[in-house]
Parts: sequence; structure tokens; C-alpha cells
Amino acid sequence: MHLTHKKYFVVSKLFDSTAEELAHELGDDIYETGAALAGANLLFFLAPQSYGTAWDRLLMTFQRFMRAKDAVHAHEELAHLIRSMVTLLSDKDAVVRDVLGTVFAGLRHLGSLSKLQLGEGGEERLRTMDPLIAAVGATVRSWGSISGRPVEVVHDATKELTPVKIEWVKQFLSHPEGVAPSRQGLACELTDVRLVDSKEDPRVQVADLLAGTGRIVGESMVSEHQHPLSPSLIPMVSGASLWPIPGNMNVENARKAMLSQF
Repeated sequence: MHLTHKKYFVVSKLFDSTAEELAHELGDDIYETGAALAGANLLFFLAPQSYGTAWDRLLMTFQRFMRAKDAVHAHEELAHLIRSMVTLLSDKDAVVRDVLGTVFAGLRHLGSLSKLQLGEGGEERLRTMDPLIAAVGATVRSWGSISGRPVEVVHDATKELTPVKIEWVKQFLSHPEGVAPSRQGLACELTDVRLVDSKEDPRVQVADLLAGTGRIVGESMVSEHQHPLSPSLIPMVSGASLWPIPGNMNVENARKAMLSQF
């Protein structure tokens, strides 16, 4: 069961598209060290305390930038994002100022990402703000590691899973070292994604039921309240889930969590 917390997904994408890209450029694999996961959790849990509603407005600006329909709109939102971040960084007492500073240092990488988001030089727009693609990849990794065999995915019909995007997922799963050196040797094979009508396929109906239950249990994990179904559901949760866990603000805990994915 792969869980995605939508707001945490946006925070993670912001950190991953800036601070992680900068670290990668400098030859540092912060996926392996746990710093990437810790950084995203620090921002998620502590930035609202430091910046209040200004933090939410910054996240909305980042979202608009990532979903921009053309280069002009993307440029305007990126300029707004930079101004917003400079304002937040002016608060020298904010507990996450250093973490946000690494995001600011990596902002220049958003320019090249924007071109991919707009489809420049590619067959389709790279919709990295769509959590479905990440979820499919995590699902294949999970079942591939359990079975040791190639994986075929059956999914409810959706326009987001285009043939081009499916090929992208296949490529990244077969060459994960392109994402981070620490993933060398962790390749898995996605053979196909079959789109079906959920009303006619009981497997998808069961998955939907489990997903709904998983969301309720997942929300209890964020609030640190033990849900009665937690002992049954948590063992089913993918280590690659995009879900905030307070303990993962600690780098060592985050490193262990990243290793558990593999």
C-alpha cells in the first residue's frame, strides 16, 4: 500500500527539485544519507510553526509554477517564489532557516525543470506534480522485490497513464542509478500497465477499499494517534510512501527509512 499525503508531496517535491538537485550536482547522494527525507520532514513539520500562513502561500506559488501552462506564466511564478523565499529567509530566528536556505540555493535548477514540465524537447509534458507516476513506480518496486519477477500493473482507466509516461516509468525503474548512485543494482522490470474499468474489475475495487482504509490509518500516523487498524495496516505500507513521519526529521532515522525501501 503506497500512501501519498498531498501537502507533504508538494513539500517533498520542492526540496527534491532544488536542494537535492544541488547536492547531486556537487556529488552528494542525500537519498543514501537520509538528508533528503529528513529535510522534507523538517520543512513539513516545522516551517508552518516558523512562517505561518506565509509558508502555505509559498507552497501554493510553487504549485502554480510547476503547473504553469506556458513559459511566461512559469517565469512569473518563479519570480514570485524567489521573492517569497527571500522574505522568509529574512527571519533569522526561524528554526528551519538553514533547511530553507538549501532550497533557496538550489532554486536555479527549477529553470531546466520548468522546460521539461512544459514539454520542451520531449514528446509530452513531464507532470512531476502528479503523484500517480511515483505511486506506480513504488508499486512495481515493491512487488518486484517480493516476487523477483517482472511486474504487470492493472489500474483503473486514467488519462494520466499515457503510453509515453508508462515508457518513462519503465526506463527509470530499469535504470534507477540515473536517479541516485545508491540505487545501483536495484533495477526492476515493468512489463505493462493495463487500464481497466473499475466497475468491471474486482481487483481494482478491492484496491480502492484498501486505499480508503489506508488513508484513515495514515492520517492517524501524522497526528501520532494510534488507530485500531494500525497494527494490521502498517506492515502493508510501502517504505517509499510519500507520507510525513515526525521521527524522520532525524537524519539517522531517515537514513534507516530510506534503506528499508530497498
